[in-house]
Amino acid sequence: MDNTRGPKFEPNIVPHPGGMVVEYLEFNAWSQRELARRTGLTPKTISEICAGKAPITPATAIALEKVFHRPAHLWLNLQRQFDEAEARRRVRDAASGWKDWADKFPMKLMKRYGWLDVREGQDDVDALLSFFAVSSPQSWTSVWQAADVSYRQTRKFQLSEEATAAWVRAAELTAAELETSPFDEARLRSVISKLRQCTRMRAEQIMAPVQELCGAAGVAVVWVHDLPNTGISGCARWLSSNRALIALTLRYKTDDQLWFTFFHELGHILLHRRDRPFVLDNAIEDLGDHVVDPEMQRFEDEANRFAADTLIPPESLSRFVRAGRFTNESIHDFAEEVGVGPGIVVGRLQHDKILSPHQGNRLKQRLAWGVSDEDSNDVGGGK
Repeated sequence: MDNTRGPKFEPNIVPHPGGMVVEYLEFNAWSQRELARRTGLTPKTISEICAGKAPITPATAIALEKVFHRPAHLWLNLQRQFDEAEARRRVRDAASGWKDWADKFPMKLMKRYGWLDVREGQDDVDALLSFFAVSSPQSWTSVWQAADVSYRQTRKFQLSEEATAAWVRAAELTAAELETSPFDEARLRSVISKLRQCTRMRAEQIMAPVQELCGAAGVAVVWVHDLPNTGISGCARWLSSNRALIALTLRYKTDDQLWFTFFHELGHILLHRRDRPFVLDNAIEDLGDHVVDPEMQRFEDEANRFAADTLIPPESLSRFVRAGRFTNESIHDFAEEVGVGPGIVVGRLQHDKILSPHQGNRLKQRLAWGVSDEDSNDVGGGK
């Protein structure tokens, strides 16, 4: 093509519409100055359009429609396609340094758990951006910081912020699949007795009734695979003014740990809505009070007390302890009396050092979540 009538146009993969303007000029044997006179645009504007340096605006498209007898939407569509291609090119250029960001996430586990939808032609960075619904690592940082998480423990325990954020996002997405009614505190308190009864069920049977009972009161309850370097046991979070979330990991292997964590998070929902709307209980392997962030001490103590007293009424427990008979049979009978699973009673007695850590464990339910050792031991970021 002869481009002697104007500056040389270098086409992109999606060409700038100025290239077509140049073709029409050549077809009509017009100069750029002639086109300027016919359209009422300045010679400089025509020159920049032909050089691919200026866009075709709606007003310009209408002028070209009248001069070249090609509809305005044709010129605008060409401009839109070019603008989109240019924007994607700029993102690709900027993304050349984003791989280091993606490598900080436990990509292998996230893919294994089905959290990332890596489509054909999509790399890990794009998959992560889609997962978090952000446009860049900078946007991800902004969104994560705005979440304003309150951690159970102090940050000195070198947690992976990336893995923690990935777990939180997976919990959000899982909760989005559940239908819940608007939050109703009175209704939630009214189903606590039924939730306690669920502790007597087999672990594989509890998810549906717990989700149904809590969902009817405006609380989505989800179970999400844990990730390495997070130490998360669960979280309590307000997703909106009318919807709360309780998310639990699969890191605990016995029913007493699972249920105490659930009722602990329920305590945060009922007691700390205004003071701590997003609590992440990151306990590592140590549940001792010495790891609790001083700013969280009161809230954690209150949630612990709520869980302990809800599961086993204090008066009943005190009477049982005074009797001083802690055989498997007596523990089982006491659990029947108060309406909870016997493993709950064993866990409480072990926590209070009435039983040693090895006593009564036959009464606990062992939880098999279907996670292989390879899954649970896979650590670190990257693929």
